[in-house]
Amino acid sequence: MSDEGFDPRAGAAARARDSLTRRTFLDLTAAGAAAAAGLGAWLDPLAARAEAARFTAWGWPQPYERVSAKSVAWLKSKGWWPLRWGYQPPWMVEATVPMVIHSAGLEKPRGLEIEFLPFLAGPPLNEAIVAGKLQIGEGGDFPVTSLIIRNAPVRSAGIIWTPLDEHEILVRPDSTMKKPEDLKGKVVGLVTGSSAEFAFVAYCKAHGIDSSKDLTVRPMSIPDQATFPKGVDAVVPWAPTPSLMVKYLKNAKIFDDTGPYQLYWGDLHIRHELAENVPDVVQAVVDMCLEALLWQRLDPRKATDIVKTNPALQVYPAQLLYDQNIVWANNLKPTAMYPFTELYALEGARVAKFLYDEGRAKRLLTEKDYMDYFDGAREWVDASFKKLGWTIPKEPPFFPPGVTLGTYKQWIAKGEPFRLIWPYKLDKPQPWPGPGDLQRPWSFDGKMHHP
Repeated sequence: MSDEGFDPRAGAAARARDSLTRRTFLDLTAAGAAAAAGLGAWLDPLAARAEAARFTAWGWPQPYERVSAKSVAWLKSKGWWPLRWGYQPPWMVEATVPMVIHSAGLEKPRGLEIEFLPFLAGPPLNEAIVAGKLQIGEGGDFPVTSLIIRNAPVRSAGIIWTPLDEHEILVRPDSTMKKPEDLKGKVVGLVTGSSAEFAFVAYCKAHGIDSSKDLTVRPMSIPDQATFPKGVDAVVPWAPTPSLMVKYLKNAKIFDDTGPYQLYWGDLHIRHELAENVPDVVQAVVDMCLEALLWQRLDPRKATDIVKTNPALQVYPAQLLYDQNIVWANNLKPTAMYPFTELYALEGARVAKFLYDEGRAKRLLTEKDYMDYFDGAREWVDASFKKLGWTIPKEPPFFPPGVTLGTYKQWIAKGEPFRLIWPYKLDKPQPWPGPGDLQRPWSFDGKMHHP
């Protein structure tokens, strides 16, 4: 190699210049990284706030989806504008949801007008929806069974109300009855042809008691049961009456729970014409039910104030209604509203068999009849869950770990009591959202939750 033109001083200067450049670059890189980190820290809350702004405070994604003008025109052509929605006021969540929808105006941004009509019992509500005077209705598994038996023009919209509703056997505070066999020879007041009778008969059978021979069942309305008239040894009311009698009227105490002997459910149902002609309207109704549940979960006190304005509920203590709203809206995960159709079809078939065997139904329904009734129900609720970014649940939140649909079938086959998570026995609400509950980030009460 030739040394011609080589200048040691120039090499040293170049090396110094290169060293300075590298130091300056490293310094600038470090400074830039720090600045970027600072900028990121400043931007992260802004990004989080922007992400959270895509949801209402109670967690519904924005913007709202409006029904089409074509669907509104169709409803008007049928004389179904506004839509008419029947509900039963003493039944918390089932009644709270439509009352919250009305009070908060959740139907308005979806382009709907709805008239909400209270009914004190299921049979007159059934008659109204069969006659077309209502397009949307609500009912427990017994009224639903009656609709299916009649081939009524209705189907499930997929929203499930208060699964595992409370049905307690109550006795007087000074009663000496302690064991199931103590019911023998006694007079028991209950609503015949109802979920209470179904659960009580199953309870008796499980304890070796023939409810048609070993005791006397006296047909009795819920208001009459609440007064606990003389000549009656026990009553079997459903929520909220057990808490009303035990905690407020103090004219009863709990003898035993019939919960392990039935898997109660109720649902939201619609005239079949809605599903066939205006599916976007049905989707809007299902969406607003879930939104109202979230609204209620965020502010159960305000939701209770809303239901307390209903004349049929003014006689109930406000604290009782608040406690009931917590039990049925907050204690279980909101996925309790999901239509686990196979499970509810199985229980529906048990209800139908009971009515048929008792000579109260002319036609014996099967699981398939209930599955036909639930046809399409999952799709409505699946679409709502996907909007929220929620995972479609495989099991209901009242199944303990390890319990499956197969377990439930085994319990039925063996005549064993159901071992479930009873919402009215929980000391605190189930955590929500938990691991696996979300598919996408979701905001509730200003807090962003991530999968």
